[in-house]
Amino acid sequence: MHNNMKTLLHICCSNCALYPIKTFKSDGHDLTGFWFNPNIHPHDEYRSRLNSVKKLATQWHTNVHYIDKYTPEDYFKMLDIADPNASGISDIPPFPERCASCYMLRLERTARHAKENGFDAFSTTLLISPYQDFEKIAATGEKLEKRYNVEFYLKDFRPFFRDAMTLSKELGLYRQKYCGCIYSKKEREKKGKK
Repeated sequence: MHNNMKTLLHICCSNCALYPIKTFKSDGHDLTGFWFNPNIHPHDEYRSRLNSVKKLATQWHTNVHYIDKYTPEDYFKMLDIADPNASGISDIPPFPERCASCYMLRLERTARHAKENGFDAFSTTLLISPYQDFEKIAATGEKLEKRYNVEFYLKDFRPFFRDAMTLSKELGLYRQKYCGCIYSKKEREKKGKK
C-alpha cells in the first residue's frame, strides 16, 4: 500500500486512464490527474479527448490539473518540422524516434509539474497501451526521476488494456482511432486503404 503518496498521473486519454486511476486509488495513492498533450491533432480530436477526460474525472471524482492550451506547434517544434501540413506520408518522422520524443515532451512536463507542486511521484496512463513502447516510456520516466528527484511510479497495466476498452464503452467515453499525432492518423488511414 502507498497510503497518501501524492502521485501525479499524466493522462493521455480517458480510455487509458481507467485502470491506472482505479489501481492507484485502490493502492492508497493521493491521486491527481494531469492533462498535457500537445501532440494530439487536429483541434477537434484534441477537444473530444479532453472533454472525455473531464467526463471521466467528474464521474469518478478525480482531481485533474489541465494544461489546456492547444499548442501543437510545441510538438512539431520538438520534431523540428517547419510545416506539418505539407508533410506527406513519406515525410513522417520514423516511428521509434518520433514516439520517444513525444514521451519525453509529455513526461518532462509532468515531472516538472510534479516537482513544482510537491508531488511524491509521477506516472502515465501510456503504460497501459500495448501499442506504446513500454521500455522506452520506462527509460524516459527513470531519466526524468533522476533529473527532477521525483519518483517515477512504473507499473505494467498492459494486461488490463482490453478490459479498459470494454469499460470505456460501458461508460460512454469517447474512443479514438489513432494515438494522437497527425502522423499516427496518417498511418492509420494508410493501413485502412490496404
